Order: sequence, then structure tokens, then C-alpha cells
Amino acid sequence: MYRMKMTALIVMLLLAGCASAPDNTGALAPKAASSNPEVPPEVREYAGSGDAWAAEYSMYVPEQGGKLRARLTARYEGSGPSPTGEVKYSYYGADIEAGSGGTVVKSVPENGVYLLRDLVTTEYVQEDAGTVELLLIWDGGDRSETIRLEPADPF
Repeated sequence: MYRMKMTALIVMLLLAGCASAPDNTGALAPKAASSNPEVPPEVREYAGSGDAWAAEYSMYVPEQGGKLRARLTARYEGSGPSPTGEVKYSYYGADIEAGSGGTVVKSVPENGVYLLRDLVTTEYVQEDAGTVELLLIWDGGDRSETIRLEPADPF
């Protein structure tokens, strides 16, 4: 529980830090994501793990609709060396927009966390939190794993 709370705090700090980076022109700070600056956005987090990966999906959800800010990260915990090359992903959930994509990893991230997706997306109206199904594919498509990400406990 403590580890999940600390990880959630780190993810929130990273999201806030990325939003103010000058080279990240598409990023919105959490306050800018809301259509009403007096109403802070809701932070919704999901976490889960499988045999080879642990993953987290975090998003800022504007309470009154607006642009959604989302981040998907994964940490390789399988046997053998951490993957390099293309890592593909696909995710969907009842209360989030579905997404897919991939990233080419030239060298294993120093902190061991693969940033798979960081985006600001279309207008969004929140629903009740559900679960997120995440499919990861690596090693040239030879290996894959599906992970169910559950809503993280609030602080």
C-alpha cells in the first residue's frame, strides 16, 4: 500500500513537471486542463502487474469536461534483461479512451520505467472508475502479456 501511494505521488509530480517543460508544447498543467480554473481536476490512477510487467495508468480528469491528460508507464519485472527494441501496447477501459501505440527503446531506461504514452487528448466527460486492460507486446512480437489495472486506492 505504501509503495503504491509513493508511486502515485511520484507519477503526479512527474506529470506536473512534464506539463511545465518548455519543449513539451502539447502538455497542459492540471489547472489549465479544467474549463473552470477554480475547480481542480480529478486524478484517477490504475495499477497492476503480471508475470513480466508492472504498469500504471494515470490521468487528470477535468470535473466539468475538457481535455484529458493521461500517462501510461510500465516497469519490466520479468526474467532476463529488460527489453529494448519496439514495445507495443494497447489498452481500453469503461471510463477511459482506448489507445494503442508503440515506442522504440534504444537502451533500457535508467530508472527502469518505460514511458509508453503521455498525451493530452479530446474532450472528455468522466464516468465511474472501472478497470483498464493493458496488452504489452515485446521481443519482436514473440512475447506478450495482458495486465488488468485496477483503480488505485485514494490517498
